[in-house]
Amino acid sequence: MRSTLRRGLTAGAAVAVSLGLVAGPVLTSAGASSSDGVTSNQITIGATVPLTGIASLGYSDVAKTANAVFKYINSKGGVNGRKINFIIKDDCYDVQGFNCSNGGLSTVDQTNALLNTPGGLFATVGSLGTATQDSVRNLLKSSGVPQLFVNSGSKDWDNPGTYPSLFGWQTDYIVEGKIFAHYIKSKLSGQKVGYIGQNDDFGQNGLLGIQRGGLPIPNMGGTDSYGYNVGDILFGDPFVSMLATLKADNVKVVVLDTIPQATKKVLTDAGKINYKPQFLISGVGSDPQTVNNAKEVGALSLTFLPATDDKTNAWNKWIAKCILADKTDFPKFKSTSTLTGNMQYGAGWAVTFLQLVKSMGSNVTQSNAVSTLESQGKTFATPAVTSLAYSSSNHQGLMGGLMVTVKSVTGTAPVAGSTVYVTDDVNGTPLISKAYKVSPIPSWLA
Repeated sequence: MRSTLRRGLTAGAAVAVSLGLVAGPVLTSAGASSSDGVTSNQITIGATVPLTGIASLGYSDVAKTANAVFKYINSKGGVNGRKINFIIKDDCYDVQGFNCSNGGLSTVDQTNALLNTPGGLFATVGSLGTATQDSVRNLLKSSGVPQLFVNSGSKDWDNPGTYPSLFGWQTDYIVEGKIFAHYIKSKLSGQKVGYIGQNDDFGQNGLLGIQRGGLPIPNMGGTDSYGYNVGDILFGDPFVSMLATLKADNVKVVVLDTIPQATKKVLTDAGKINYKPQFLISGVGSDPQTVNNAKEVGALSLTFLPATDDKTNAWNKWIAKCILADKTDFPKFKSTSTLTGNMQYGAGWAVTFLQLVKSMGSNVTQSNAVSTLESQGKTFATPAVTSLAYSSSNHQGLMGGLMVTVKSVTGTAPVAGSTVYVTDDVNGTPLISKAYKVSPIPSWLA
């Protein structure tokens, strides 16, 4: 997910906030000031996310759910005697912060605020957006602070040679595109395919994945392939002419690499011209409850998480329990409520961080966090439908997913077969098919 806003945002007034334990000066057990965010009873981490602005719809729940998970574990005594202090800063999904409703604070501004936390910062964990996190890679590297589990499927996070302390978490957009291409070729063969994507790494990587999967869709700007800028969703109408051309060209299958607000607008605009292709929507922009558009029913998507309304899934039950306990951020969530994909996502990387802390034992250091993820990360149990693939040469995280269909504005269902596809980003590498198997929840988390 990447921000390319070209004009100021006008969302409701908000300021950067800190959720969880109050950050303040802390002391190590030896009595000396800590500078890395770690004391004998606390670990301080932070994230910059869009609490306001164009991407706040749905995405703001990612970090809030992670915080609910941390607060739940803190109520049980923390991990190895240490509680998690999670500080969340609003960057409006805007690198520049121009007229941002948080007071004009950019991602760099908010990251510097995190780095200046009294007692230090152990890591940024779960910050969101490609351009936003690209803008602080060098800052965090020079500060010696790990940049963990960036909420974006860009390949920018998988560069251990240059950025050894930077890690992604979700399935990347190239892998997603390859899986889409495979599905289209096997299930929708013979139908003309078009594409609409965000005009940055999100769309470019997704389109590259489709091409590497063997579908000859041209680059953005070519026939039946279109790019849009995030700011156009607020200040323009980018999709009407694109969809009209696709319809006139008899395109029957349309792939969308769109954030939820753009997905909703595409579906609405397609309805205006009575255009009903088979949509395949990137998992980051397809969450039915966030999109909240009945025209999405029947669309296909890729998920690396369980069906949101599967209340028999043990992880879904556990995530709901954590959210129900957090009346501050989720006052309206009830036992009968259905999770969103964004809630699952936030819980997924939060659980990964908790297992990282557990695995480090008493040696909770920034360097050990990196080496532990590389050596043990692939064994961590998460809600995801496939395992993490961390190693010294892979900092991406998940490498596959499950094809699903949107069945209502509240949920999705796996397509026939419930096959999990796993692959890499290389052109021509085949997909590996696996049966979906739920990872057991570690007893110390429950």
